[in-house]
Amino acid sequence: MVISFNTSGLQQQDATTWTDPRTGDLVKVVVAQGTPFPGEWLRDQYTLQRGFAGMYAEQGCAIEIELVNLGGVTAVRQLVKLPLPNAPSGQYFMAMFTLAKAPQYAQVMYVAKEQGMTGLREATLMAQLGFDNWTMPHPFDPQLQTRLPFHRGDDPAYDAQFPDHPLSRARAWTWNVGRYATVDPGFAAVPDNWNA
Repeated sequence: MVISFNTSGLQQQDATTWTDPRTGDLVKVVVAQGTPFPGEWLRDQYTLQRGFAGMYAEQGCAIEIELVNLGGVTAVRQLVKLPLPNAPSGQYFMAMFTLAKAPQYAQVMYVAKEQGMTGLREATLMAQLGFDNWTMPHPFDPQLQTRLPFHRGDDPAYDAQFPDHPLSRARAWTWNVGRYATVDPGFAAVPDNWNA
């Protein structure tokens, strides 16, 4: 496997997919040909963050984007929220690491969906913090209009208050995988996609 990580507590569905039986959360490893984003984004975190924020704007909203080291390889850590498909309300949260190599890339992603009563985190925090200034300009591009708003409730400071919320689970997964994942040495040796 190109990216290996701790799968304890997960049930393997096939060679590249696992699920968490407690929550239904999905973990998947993907290796594909092509370039997932312009290579020049890797040279500058500001350009990277602004680019990804724009990439996700029509679908939902990017919450966190950063360059990190994953198993000795430069990776992009992404945390985004998207509306639940075919549902009147609710969101799902996708966390992933993308390793861009020429001419291919690898991703390990985690998908956590709201279930049952949706919006509980937001409603509770809005009651605590107040409605004023709840929605904020996007930190990566203040002029950007996104399908889902960037708001105070997505701050990691509130994850401990809502440890079972899908955003909290997705973010915790990135921290765990970021520390302990390994990358296949053959894939790691391929040049980074800096100039694509």
